[in-house]
Amino acid sequence: MMNHKAQSNIQTGEQVLTRNRNQVRSRYKKRRADMPPFLAELLSDRISKEVLSWECYQKAAAVFFYYPLGNEVSLLPVIEDALSKGKRAAFPKTVKDSMQFYEVTDLSEFSEGSFHVMEPDIKGKKPADWEPELCFVPGVVFDRQGGRFGYGKGYYDRYFVRKSCCLAGCAYECQTVDRLQTDAWDVRMNYLVTEKGVFSV
Repeated sequence: MMNHKAQSNIQTGEQVLTRNRNQVRSRYKKRRADMPPFLAELLSDRISKEVLSWECYQKAAAVFFYYPLGNEVSLLPVIEDALSKGKRAAFPKTVKDSMQFYEVTDLSEFSEGSFHVMEPDIKGKKPADWEPELCFVPGVVFDRQGGRFGYGKGYYDRYFVRKSCCLAGCAYECQTVDRLQTDAWDVRMNYLVTEKGVFSV
């Protein structure tokens, strides 16, 4: 298993310097969507194993997750591990232009929400008022400097702009590039998690 440190010798050889974000998103969303389901499951399992052996995750008592949609990297084995060990776990729910995280204690506490994403049931709940030590972040494409292009709604950028928790982008290697043309308002990742390991960026 790869050491959980930045690996400067791993390069994709690809730089995405275009300012057309929608063009970039479309390219990498298609790349991921075209993956056979069995391959997405295989690589997700590898990524989950990397996370489970990562010291940062093991030490974290409170974690923000996301529920995978389609071929997104699935961390369900990690989520199950976190819940079984009594870690606090919260998931995002979007309402119009805002996003909040809500704590869950069981994977049965979800229903289909915006954009067909499984979201936590929030009846009788208030948004999590605690800061996570670690947050796993989905996205369309990531670079080796912590840059991220999400789905274009800016939910994560707005939510984390004034927060200081550790952000770990989750992606397959085919969703990574050497460099993206990001903007000042783009929240940067602290780590990138792929099937090849956990990398400090």
